[in-house]
Amino acid sequence: MNRIAIYLLALGAFVLGTAEFIVSGILEIISGDLDVSISLAGQLVTIYALFYAFGALVLVMLTAKFERKKVLLYSMIFFIAGTIMSFFSVNFSMLMLSRIVQAMSGGLYFVIATNYAARLAEPTKRGGAIATVITGFTVSLVLGVPIGTLIAAFMDWRYIYLIIAAVTLINLILINRYIPKLEGTKSISLKHQLLLIKDKQLISGLLTTVFFFLAYTMVFAYIAPLLSNVAGFSIKKISTALFVLGVFAFIGSRFGGYAVDKWGPVRTIYISLIVHAAALFLLTVTATSTIGVLLTFMIWGTAAWTTTPANQFYLISIKPQSSEIVLSFNTALMNIGMTLGAALGGVVIEYTSIQNLGWIGGLIVLLALVIAFYSFALNKKHDANGINS
Repeated sequence: MNRIAIYLLALGAFVLGTAEFIVSGILEIISGDLDVSISLAGQLVTIYALFYAFGALVLVMLTAKFERKKVLLYSMIFFIAGTIMSFFSVNFSMLMLSRIVQAMSGGLYFVIATNYAARLAEPTKRGGAIATVITGFTVSLVLGVPIGTLIAAFMDWRYIYLIIAAVTLINLILINRYIPKLEGTKSISLKHQLLLIKDKQLISGLLTTVFFFLAYTMVFAYIAPLLSNVAGFSIKKISTALFVLGVFAFIGSRFGGYAVDKWGPVRTIYISLIVHAAALFLLTVTATSTIGVLLTFMIWGTAAWTTTPANQFYLISIKPQSSEIVLSFNTALMNIGMTLGAALGGVVIEYTSIQNLGWIGGLIVLLALVIAFYSFALNKKHDANGINS
């Protein structure tokens, strides 16, 4: 029963991941239909990531004392309401509001679902349970986004949200049946949270998350207009390219866990960030070629999503006794990075060429590499002094 429950939680993560990322695949369609600029339409990604961070951090803390199953189900109900609102969106403002509702409920769901999976699993299998939920989120890039983009080629893009709402409703009914109740926990004191924020090693590790997701989202949020304008891709070709990117993102997320066990988080983060930066620099050159784009996407997707589990493992290892808080901070800051990335990407394409997204993103990944180096140096210093963080 626990295995079924964990898979259902992963399905929920898949659905909310699809709702979050699908905008990138249909950005031009939304822009034309609602009569707004590409850069303004891109702020649908910005606003989602910002309020997802709010849900993952603030709402999780505010609801910590309540029975977890009840909070989980209510988060899904609000998520369904947000997706239905997207279906009925007749203007940009209404669509933006629907994204806010989806994001806050989605952020709350993801953190609770991840911790729920860990508490349902046996102690020796908790890491695998958490990875299953995260993989559900990653699979949305493999299946949800390209399939949704392909659907938009044949019917009104709003029907994608109707399908998402229907799947979520079915999943809600199943979760209500198969998942047991879990009591809430004591709220984490503000004083304890501030003590974590004072840790330079932890903060620099979290900033690594912010900047590499900033770079990733700056390019990903505008990938459809980039491929359309520079490479001349049709909506069907864009769907194929997103599928390739999603497949290799999935491979990267699974490889990241293997690499951490094999080589440790430090070496894995170093190598994946270097390859990530190289892929974005390469995209500036290969964006005019179909084969070049697909090969670059393979490298980019693998590298970017290899970093994600490796950095999560590294952050937990810094403060193992506060792993739940650290993961909540990391989820929130990951989405703040996405917020800044979508916003910065909009500025880049508004005032320069859309083709500049690649090399600018590459520079930001290198900045993340420098910050990671600083965090690792502090870690070595702590080890040398015999300090147990």
